[in-house]
Amino acid sequence: MSNEQKGLPIKLKFVTEIRDGKRKETVAFDTNGLYYEKGKNRYLTFQEPHEQGEIKTIVKMYDDEVLIMRSGVVSMRQVYKKGHWTQGTYQNTLGQFSMDTKTDNVLVQWSEKTKKGSLFVTYQLLLQGNEAGRYTITINFKEDHHE
Repeated sequence: MSNEQKGLPIKLKFVTEIRDGKRKETVAFDTNGLYYEKGKNRYLTFQEPHEQGEIKTIVKMYDDEVLIMRSGVVSMRQVYKKGHWTQGTYQNTLGQFSMDTKTDNVLVQWSEKTKKGSLFVTYQLLLQGNEAGRYTITINFKEDHHE
């Protein structure tokens, strides 16, 4: 049995805020997933709702760096490292795009006592070399007690 299956069942809220000039957009969803630790890394795995099908998402967190991987109808791999430009890729039904992000901040919190955690990432995005706004991702997660 892999470590992933031994994860803690969680409820999570994923909020993305996009500011592009004067335009502001917020995209949010709630879902269930798993939280687990492997070495110094912390992981969240969950399914993202999408009108064209399922997206499996893995978030790997360590100190001031976060890796988000999506697979399914959307495929994406992007590292967010505080104070650095990083390159990634994004693929959907329209094709594959290059993503460059300059991460301003990464904040990871987890309380073993309350079984609650959060991830906060702010970054500037260039899509295919064009400015695509300033993004803030906030993920709040906590143990799911429904069992």
